Amino acid sequence: MSVRIKFRCICSINTYMLTPFLKYVSEGKVIRRHSDLQRYTFPEVAERIYLSFLALALMSQNKDTAGFVKAYATQTMAKGTFDQVRMINNDLSNMLAIVSGDPEITKKLKNKNQAQAMRQRQPVPVMALRRYLRSWEEHYKNLTHLERALNIQDTNLRNIRRAVANYNKLNSRLKMQTLHRLQQQLQSKLPNTDILRKFKEL
Repeated sequence: MSVRIKFRCICSINTYMLTPFLKYVSEGKVIRRHSDLQRYTFPEVAERIYLSFLALALMSQNKDTAGFVKAYATQTMAKGTFDQVRMINNDLSNMLAIVSGDPEITKKLKNKNQAQAMRQRQPVPVMALRRYLRSWEEHYKNLTHLERALNIQDTNLRNIRRAVANYNKLNSRLKMQTLHRLQQQLQSKLPNTDILRKFKEL
C-alpha cells in the first residue's frame, strides 16, 4: 500500500507583493536613520534628490532598466507620503522626507538653522512628484519643475537634465557622453546605492 503525502506551502500576500521589489532594491544606504542626517546640509540633500531623479528618468527610457525604475518608484511611494526617515525606506524616499515631510527632520541636518528657512522657501510639489514617479512621462517639464523647487544651481546638473529629457533623440556620441557625465555624478554623490549599481549596467 502506497501513501501519498501532499505538502502545502502557505505564504502571506505581503511576501508575494514584496518579491518583485527585493529583486531590484533594498533599504537606504545614504540615509538609513536619523543619526545619518547630521552629515548633510539641506542643499546637499536637495542635490542628491535631483540627481536620483535624473538617473531614474534616463533609465526609464531604456527597456533593460525600465523595470528597475518602476520597482524603485513603487517602493519610494510605499508609505503613501514622504513623512519620516525610516530604515526600511529606500534612499529617495528618505531624502524626500527631509524636504517635504515632518519639518522637525531639518533640525537634525548639519546646517539645521539655515535648513529650516530653506525648507520654508522651497516647497516641494509632492503630488506632482508622485504622478511623475508613476508615469515617467514629460521628463522636461517634470525635471524642470523639480529643479526650480529644489533650487538647483549646478550648471553641470542642468546640462545633464537637458540631455536626459531628450535622451532618445540624441545621437550615439551624445548618449554616451550623457551616460558618462551622469555616472560620474552618481559615483561622487550617491556611491554604493541601488541606483548607481543599476545605472552601471547601461
